[in-house]
Amino acid sequence: MIKRKNTVAHISKRAKQIRKKGEKWTDAIKRASKELKSKKHVLGATSKAPSYTISGLNGLKGSANTTPIPEINITFSRRRKVTGKIGSARDVANTISKFYTKNTIEVREQFFVLYLDNSYKVLGYHTHSVGGIKGSLVDLRILFSVALKSLATSIIIAHNHPSGALRPSSSDIGITSKIKKAGELLDIQLLDHIIITKESFYSFAEEGKL
Repeated sequence: MIKRKNTVAHISKRAKQIRKKGEKWTDAIKRASKELKSKKHVLGATSKAPSYTISGLNGLKGSANTTPIPEINITFSRRRKVTGKIGSARDVANTISKFYTKNTIEVREQFFVLYLDNSYKVLGYHTHSVGGIKGSLVDLRILFSVALKSLATSIIIAHNHPSGALRPSSSDIGITSKIKKAGELLDIQLLDHIIITKESFYSFAEEGKL
């Protein structure tokens, strides 16, 4: 009996949606009933897909059946701890260098992000990307999504140069500028960009490049 009531409600709802100007209500009901029987039109209450209400968008109303929106989850691992405050570029370089092994720092680029709170205490770090000999991919959307999720107020980025060259490349300078500008819009400060080699490091902040 409940199923029957739901079916009638669906037909009535669909009839209101498809009824033409001046069309008899009975005719609209018949067309809606045919659609339901032929399953050409999937109604929200009969669909197995999740239903999401759309609001606040001009021209859209009601519900839309779609797949769930992916959500980024942050997990914490105790295998590697980063604690305390970051006081200098050397502190960052010493901390980040521990993330590399002797076999990786001279073989392929890895891009790391340190996330800090308002007191410059390290909340954690993220291995943003692992690339090849000449470069690694940096996606600002992922970088800042982690920052927002962790409630970080500042970040420090770092990557290694397998070649051993300390001077930043044009792409290094470009991505630093993009991250800094994006951070300013979100009120998340870029404190430094550290380039690490097996022997030494380069700090954008210390060199006045930020």
